[in-house]
Amino acid sequence: MRFVDRFPGLRASAWHALRPAIALGLCVGALLAGAPPAHAQQADGPPPVTLPIAPPAAPPAAPPAALPPGAATPADAQPTDAGMQNIIDDDLEAQANAAMAEGHPEQALALLDELIERDPRRAGALLETALLHCQLGNRDLTRQTLARIESSYKVPPAIEKLIRFYRSSTCVPATRTPQLIASVRAGVTSNANFGPSDPVVTFADSAPLHALILAPDSLAHSDQFVESSLQGELPMRFMPGLTLFAGVTQRQYRDLHDFDQRIASVGAAHQYTFAHGSIENQAAADVFWLGSRLYQSDISWHTGYWTPPTAFHDSIARAGVDFTVTDTSYPGNSLYNGVRFELHATMQARIGARTSVQFFAGPVWEAPSGDRPGASRHGYAAWLALDYDLGRYGQFEAILQRRTLIDSVPFDPVFFGSTVQNQTMQAVSLQYAYPLTQHWSLYTRFLAQRVSDSIEPFAYSVREASVGVSWKY
Repeated sequence: MRFVDRFPGLRASAWHALRPAIALGLCVGALLAGAPPAHAQQADGPPPVTLPIAPPAAPPAAPPAALPPGAATPADAQPTDAGMQNIIDDDLEAQANAAMAEGHPEQALALLDELIERDPRRAGALLETALLHCQLGNRDLTRQTLARIESSYKVPPAIEKLIRFYRSSTCVPATRTPQLIASVRAGVTSNANFGPSDPVVTFADSAPLHALILAPDSLAHSDQFVESSLQGELPMRFMPGLTLFAGVTQRQYRDLHDFDQRIASVGAAHQYTFAHGSIENQAAADVFWLGSRLYQSDISWHTGYWTPPTAFHDSIARAGVDFTVTDTSYPGNSLYNGVRFELHATMQARIGARTSVQFFAGPVWEAPSGDRPGASRHGYAAWLALDYDLGRYGQFEAILQRRTLIDSVPFDPVFFGSTVQNQTMQAVSLQYAYPLTQHWSLYTRFLAQRVSDSIEPFAYSVREASVGVSWKY
């Protein structure tokens, strides 16, 4: 999620008036049991599996501790904890195999993750996990899991061939299914109208007025809201890697209905492999309504390149570069129409089995279509996201963002003299999601956003807290 200031024209107009899967085709039980039948031959595809993975050497056992007098154990008493744990692990593995046989790879992955967490020595389960990730199109997770196997186990030649095959695989699903995500949340915000908190606006010494007191309606007002969202993706079978997407989001306030929000988006994305890396292209259009009026519309094109992932022990990372062009128009205030250009250096990393990090930073330029006050703008944007997978206990996500834009000429020489608008937006979002079932999740979100500006009426802050439920197909 990237936080976008959608209201520069709103505040400005107020002042001037006074946003290949590879099919699993392997019997994973053979990975654990040994060689496949002698008649099993493959002309192409992954090499046959003939040997199990050797577990890491076990450390020498510690000498048994002496028992205190009177604490002797009967000779016929046998420890049962280890046996019970093995029974549970075997049952998890059987459930995972059944889920794979029934065509439920996501459920199988969840069971295998639980099995690996209980017993990290299960190399066969790790290998099954890697192949399932590839089947689902998760190329990075496939490579990370394979790197974990190589760094933790002595891998026999047959398994090494299999690892090399899947490491070079594009992991593009042969058939991708449509996805649909719906969510509803309710919360409270400290600033529904994005107004300033300071009612006093100070002008330059040469201005006709020394200061101005803003009307109470122009200041920040808190409110409660209900927000609903529906997002969908439709892969195109006639062109691998092409996906159509669309979405609609609506926020309804309890009192400030003039600031109710609706956003409709539609677009297409395409991804393909190039030089062992990947190239992404996306074209999108979205329309934004504020209250009952059309406020803003955007048309954007995004392209980017990701290098091949590099494994470091049980972690994997990749770098890239992307470029985005966005044409923005304000039907009610064409003075602020313009085109924005963004160039980013990007990085993604999967650290261990649970942590994911994504980062981008780079310059930003804005060129106005008309005589916008302040003329063109330049600056930079930086964005950092951290995801931590809590397994059956859910997922935690943190997002940090900072963006600075500086005008090229003074904003309004009459009232603000030689002051050039210098605006910096900082935001942090925290979210925790708890899975209720395979498709339903309960989540809570906190947002804090602050915009500082050399032109006082444009500075504001927002704090927001909400809880919601989401459904994913």
